Amino acid sequence: MSGAQTVLRAADVLRAVGLAGEARFADLGRATGLPNPTLRRLLISLIEARLVSHDGARRLYRLGSEAYLLGQLARPDFSFHDLARDSLARLADISGDTAFLSARDGLSTVCLHREEGQYPIRTHVLSVGDRHPLGMGAAALAILAALPEAEAEDILAANTEALLEHRPGLDIAELGKLVRRARPTGVALNPGMIFPGSWGIAAALRAPDGEIIGAVTIAAIESRMTPDRQADLAVPLLKEVRRIEGLLSRFGPGGRRLEAAE
Repeated sequence: MSGAQTVLRAADVLRAVGLAGEARFADLGRATGLPNPTLRRLLISLIEARLVSHDGARRLYRLGSEAYLLGQLARPDFSFHDLARDSLARLADISGDTAFLSARDGLSTVCLHREEGQYPIRTHVLSVGDRHPLGMGAAALAILAALPEAEAEDILAANTEALLEHRPGLDIAELGKLVRRARPTGVALNPGMIFPGSWGIAAALRAPDGEIIGAVTIAAIESRMTPDRQADLAVPLLKEVRRIEGLLSRFGPGGRRLEAAE
């Protein structure tokens, strides 16, 4: 196994532990698809680095102290998560559906937060920590729509292979059309292109310097995303996006926590 491959596999294991919160060895094997001897070697190394801890009595793995410290060091780039929490809770309450916060990370989006509404049938296709290439999902389409047209087209071209790897048969040209349709309103629609029956609308978030740093999404089952309801939900969606951007203008992406901002 090459050094680069080892690092990538160790990162997969670390991510699987983090997403699970607590996980047994067999759970991590299923999540990563790694052979048992390889997974065991990687876990031993991660434990030695204090990135993972092992509860021997319960036979559970969880993130270690060094993973927490690394997370704190990464926070300045993603601290708008704190500023967005109240807005996500309001959107979930208003819609009854699920609200998501995604961050832009290079050519990808990363889900930072998911807030559940009260409607009994929900869409659970996106979890905290999930990473997808730009172009996949409403948040990614909103981010692309907020970028200069040439840059968005270049990103879709660069991500074509990754998008098709995630969803074979995905219509890349249709993604471009959805991006263009979103530009006049600032609200992008994903009409179940990634997971049939799972629809979403999203609007991009800008930092005070104009940089596109992420997006807020409301997702629901198809029957709850009629054109009229899309229009109704777009109003509070854009309102909350503006509210988050207002907080960012006061405290900055690397600023203080929401409790201090209120």
